[in-house]
Amino acid sequence: MLLACSAVAAVAAATPALAQSPGGGAAVSFAIESQSMEEALTSLARAADVQVLFAPEAVRGRRANRVVGVLAPAEALRRMVEGTGLTVAPVGARTFSVAVAHADLGAEGVTAVEDVIVTAQKRAQRIQDVPLAVTVLDGDDAARRGISSVTDLVDEVPGVSVNYAFGGTNYGLISIRGIGGGDGVYQTSNAYLGMPLFDLDRVEILKGPQGTLYGRNTTAGVINAITKGPGDVVEGSGRVEVGSHDYLAMEAAVGGPLGDKVGVRLAVLAEQGGGFMTGAGAGDLAGYRPVIGGVVQTQVPAIVDPGRREGFGDQDLFAGRATVALDFSPETSLTFKLFGSRDRGDTRQYDRISAALDSNIANAGENDDPYEFYSSEYPTQSIDIYGVSAVLEHQLADNLNLAVIGNVQGTTRSVQGNGDGSPYPASRFDADEDLSQTSLEMRLSDDTGGRLDWIVGAFYVSDDIAFDTHWTSYTARTKYDNLHKQTRNSFAVFGQVDYDLTDKLTLSGGLRYTRDEATFSGRNDDLDPWGISTFTTTFATTNPFIWDRAFEDDNVSGRVTAKYAFTPNLNVFVSAGTGYRGGGFDGTSIFTQAETLPFDSETVTAYEAGLRWTTNRLRLSVDVFSYAFKELQATTRLANDTNGRANVGEAESQGIEFAVNALLFEGANQTLDLDMAAAFLDTEILSFNSARVAEVLSTVGDPLPGAPDVMATVSLNHGLMLANGWRLDSRLSVSHHGEESNRLNAAPGNTSQAYTLLNARVELETAANWAVYAYGRNITDEVYFPELNGASRLVGAPATYGVGLRYSF
Repeated sequence: MLLACSAVAAVAAATPALAQSPGGGAAVSFAIESQSMEEALTSLARAADVQVLFAPEAVRGRRANRVVGVLAPAEALRRMVEGTGLTVAPVGARTFSVAVAHADLGAEGVTAVEDVIVTAQKRAQRIQDVPLAVTVLDGDDAARRGISSVTDLVDEVPGVSVNYAFGGTNYGLISIRGIGGGDGVYQTSNAYLGMPLFDLDRVEILKGPQGTLYGRNTTAGVINAITKGPGDVVEGSGRVEVGSHDYLAMEAAVGGPLGDKVGVRLAVLAEQGGGFMTGAGAGDLAGYRPVIGGVVQTQVPAIVDPGRREGFGDQDLFAGRATVALDFSPETSLTFKLFGSRDRGDTRQYDRISAALDSNIANAGENDDPYEFYSSEYPTQSIDIYGVSAVLEHQLADNLNLAVIGNVQGTTRSVQGNGDGSPYPASRFDADEDLSQTSLEMRLSDDTGGRLDWIVGAFYVSDDIAFDTHWTSYTARTKYDNLHKQTRNSFAVFGQVDYDLTDKLTLSGGLRYTRDEATFSGRNDDLDPWGISTFTTTFATTNPFIWDRAFEDDNVSGRVTAKYAFTPNLNVFVSAGTGYRGGGFDGTSIFTQAETLPFDSETVTAYEAGLRWTTNRLRLSVDVFSYAFKELQATTRLANDTNGRANVGEAESQGIEFAVNALLFEGANQTLDLDMAAAFLDTEILSFNSARVAEVLSTVGDPLPGAPDVMATVSLNHGLMLANGWRLDSRLSVSHHGEESNRLNAAPGNTSQAYTLLNARVELETAANWAVYAYGRNITDEVYFPELNGASRLVGAPATYGVGLRYSF
């Protein structure tokens, strides 16, 4: 279920909670008599100095068991709710969630609202209490929707889009609310988007500038993928899935305690096949050589015809993760995550419009079939991502908790591309890339849900990027090498205070200071292997071309928020804040001195307001926002007709988002509910800096790239309890993605038309936790193009179907 709000209540002592060990934390003396569940949970939280989260509807009408004796908090909670239809689960080192047991009915036969706990503000909170626009996608639901990467969120979460207009499908730029930009670890490059999402606990999407707790490069928002940990009991799952176009996926995970102080979880994922494109070879361009002045340049190798290839675009991916959780004492815990992925799949290719509509020499005789493309090769990619992260949590004293998050990771990539969807090598590249990053964050906090919560911290990240790109260009009649490297260092200190001015009004304020430094050096070498190079004149440059640059900047960003709770299940908030995207250097091809100069930092001023309302049968969230950007960063066409990232002016974005989950029907053995979410965007470029007057005139007033005017999802979910504990679940969903431009100064050939996708899924689960399922995606077989880049286009998947078997224990 896609959730944007919840109705869980938090009960906590005013003093900080004790850290939790596998046994539930330090033992406490309890003397709690049988009484109403709400009062009993409140008494237990105060006695044990822990935080207990629950939905008022879930506990209403229930009576707690008597709890007497010296017990760990987790055991005391278990005894209190035993036999009442409730369950207890830890959701943090000092936080527990009490929820309705599976298939249990709440008071008066009404199903209780599920608990949804998030860490959007770097502490466990019910989502309804977070004064931010947060969308949460449960890990199991993400698997049911077929989400295995960040880019799969595009047609599942309104307001999230991806732009491949520059650099091809391995260089996608995520956009949230029209602004481009795991496990609490900051990612310095879009290269890490290649790490698949699997064995997830949840995905949290924070929309809008996050200039206080997250800082640098979060003017768009934050996507935080939170993976599952070991847990308190041994449990696991596995699945096998087969689908259209020879798709095969296998996933398995197992975790649990190895002793009183150690827990381990292992998870793996493998994906094969799924390619739906047909390669038609080099077509009319087979054997082609450049012609200059009517003379065929025989010294230039002819374009090769690789023959026909069916089912191109296959995946060949393997990923794994190991999590080790150590509880040294009730006050101290340490969690390690080791992760890695290996991708040797086909590089997704662009198609080109038909030859009847495209007289360019690059057209090899294309027909109208969007799933057939022409190429002189069928490239595969070699992408390895690896790393380790560690989280140390320690209670220093009452009201003082320490968290330290460290990370070391890297990726090596070897990719090829010819982004015009043609065998013609106007600008074909072979890129070898090495990226590495190291980050460290330290936080001190009192975040236990008292009247005053606060958090202060420091953050540091350093990354190194080395590119070695070999180009073949018929445009410049040559081959050339582009070698460059960047180093970037960013340091920040931050703090936030949340104060309950009254029982209903909470005021929050935060600041973040960031300092960025970067160096950029490299060279271009024209190899001129054919003796006909026009490299220097085509790109208005020299050969060789060498540069060495540096950049530094700092910024103070912040946010103030006021939240008013009319009732525990109805609150509103307003906020004002600023965001910051650090300046630096473009990492694409560099040809002129102007392109080696740094672009400035981008800033945003943001105003937001939101409403959260929950009843027994309805969840509703509404968010409105307005952003104003200065020194907007964007990739655009530069003076020498190459692509580069630069400051292009000012822009604004405003809109409204809402999400609804409604229980439409509930009977003795079946339920029907409705999920609906939508985002409406109105963006405009207010000023555009360019030496090309025509482009300025045609760009000012345009919408921002990657900002669809409307995105929406609607789904009906039906659950039916059968005999002997069997269950049948079905889902029918529709997603709509509005018209979207892919670049600045977008002509019709760079604007993707709106599309609507219809998906369905049915699952039959046995009482023994075996399940079989079947699904269909884009079952109306709509032809759509997520990306248009002039005469080339990136086509979405046609109708696909699959079946699977899963088991959990």
